[in-house]
Amino acid sequence: MERLLTNPRKIKKHGNILHRYDIHIKRCTPYLLLSMKKTHILLIFVIVCSLHTFGQKEVENWESYIAAYEENKPGSTTVRMDIVDQTPIAEYPYILVTGIKYESKRADGFPEDETFTLLHKLGDQLAELINENSKNMFVGSFMFNFERLEYFYIKTNKGIEHKLKEFYNANYPNNEYYINLKEDKSWSYYREFLYPNEEILEYLGDQNVVEALIKAGDNLSKARRVDHWTYFDDKSNMESFKKEIKKLGFKVQDSTKKESEAKPYAVQFYRIDNVDLDSIYSITSSLRKLAISYQGDYDGWETSVEKN
Repeated sequence: MERLLTNPRKIKKHGNILHRYDIHIKRCTPYLLLSMKKTHILLIFVIVCSLHTFGQKEVENWESYIAAYEENKPGSTTVRMDIVDQTPIAEYPYILVTGIKYESKRADGFPEDETFTLLHKLGDQLAELINENSKNMFVGSFMFNFERLEYFYIKTNKGIEHKLKEFYNANYPNNEYYINLKEDKSWSYYREFLYPNEEILEYLGDQNVVEALIKAGDNLSKARRVDHWTYFDDKSNMESFKKEIKKLGFKVQDSTKKESEAKPYAVQFYRIDNVDLDSIYSITSSLRKLAISYQGDYDGWETSVEKN
């Protein structure tokens, strides 16, 4: 029997996820881990894209998500995930944010099909222009309220702003353009805005597992056993957590002490549940909050592929 699990990473910050929107940009192939270990501090499903970027062949990890921002309006972010632990990268001390406003009949502010094509063309043109003028790293894009912005970290800021203005005036004279070029040695634009916060990372982790279930032939209609793991720094917190989850109908499979772990008290527990995305995310987000209330870490879930 195949089993799937998730091990979401924990970071920080902005925006609340919107469940009603499809995340569809740069969808790539998920890789499956078939065993659960707490030492795997990663999303079980790593979205790996092989991209030719600025003339070099690199394996990059990209993810896209949609979240609510000002006035609860949706914004779509595409971000390079694999470099977060390397940042800030001293070689690229300047952030360049640039793009255009566009017209759309959609109330959510996202572009229509023809405009998507235009924006993708613009993105390629900007990458080529910037590559000609400075060594750089493209780290993501953001669409919000009829505007798409591209984010580059660059080695030098000399002459680029002037060349961008010339480019927009020559090629997109009817579009309002945006250029923000400034020093960002701490990479705050990437780390604090583009990179998903903890809540979004957790949702994406659950989403990737559910998508893999579907790809494996599971239509998600059948409730099944779902196992969960949590870790605590002391026994009293673990025992208090166990009492709470039993009230919620969970059964404890195992409760052990692992001396090698930073939080050595481990609990494996399970319940029969549905695993469609809305159902499982509601469960895992509640368990994460409950674990935190007892100074614990929720460490992911595992379930079986059920084929009718």
